[in-house]
Amino acid sequence: METTIGPLLSRLEDRFGDGDLELVDLAYQRAAKHHDGRLRHSGDPYITHPIEVASLAATAKADAATVCAALLHDLVATGYDLHVLHAEFGAEIAGLVASAMAVDPGRPMPCDRRVLLLKLFDRLHNMRTIEYLPRQKQRLKSLDTLGWFVPVARRLGLEPIAVELECLAHERLDPGPGFMTVRAASMVFPPSARSRYLREWSVQFAEVDTRRGAYILETLRGVPGMAVLLWRPHARVLIRKVLTPAFATRGRPWLVLAPSLAWLTYQMGRSSLADAFAFVLTIPPALSTLIIRIRIHLGLERKRDSESG
Repeated sequence: METTIGPLLSRLEDRFGDGDLELVDLAYQRAAKHHDGRLRHSGDPYITHPIEVASLAATAKADAATVCAALLHDLVATGYDLHVLHAEFGAEIAGLVASAMAVDPGRPMPCDRRVLLLKLFDRLHNMRTIEYLPRQKQRLKSLDTLGWFVPVARRLGLEPIAVELECLAHERLDPGPGFMTVRAASMVFPPSARSRYLREWSVQFAEVDTRRGAYILETLRGVPGMAVLLWRPHARVLIRKVLTPAFATRGRPWLVLAPSLAWLTYQMGRSSLADAFAFVLTIPPALSTLIIRIRIHLGLERKRDSESG
């Protein structure tokens, strides 16, 4: 993994002037000095993390202050004082670092979009290397990522980051062996809804430490009713697709109905001419009215009162 600033500076040359590039280089020098000797859980030099976060910021076309803050965002943990940071890099960069440190999922979101970007890029790189953390920490960070970071990414319009965070988090959550039963039951859902519910359930199952069996049974009981609700809009579309060509003209339904009506009239006439006559006077007009209503519902015909108006 890259441990020098050269490639990042090369990527920024087209957008940043000499002064901004010097500031980014200075931020790297301070970060490299204070992270010297520190290692990540992966065994990589710690400086690789702020460089990766800054590279993500550069990819997102962030300004120089944000790129510098990305390089400096973990410096306070090394004992680097915020007042010194303010003196060396100015109020804007120091403010971004301080605000990013203060962001808490339980508190109101900061107004500065750049602070949220810093938190997202920091979490994204940490999730990309999460396999080096203890299993329990992987689970907690994954739940935290799904609960806060993914919605924030979508709120900022960063769908690719939201999707990657979501995928990385789900890979680390263990819903347990019983989840296979729920996965099989979800096959009765429409494909578009199936993946969404499986993602939600995998998180819920991972959060359940006790009585997981009861939770599975409760979920399975709700599957049939959910399937009916989820398929209802699809069924309406399917019915409309089938009925539209069948009722394209008023005459088409009669091509299907006429033989049956003639046969029924004949059978009634064999036993009672009066019944056959009453059948002819009532059933075909009622069917004609029904056909017109269906055509109006399908948008194939307008109501007569609206046409006359």
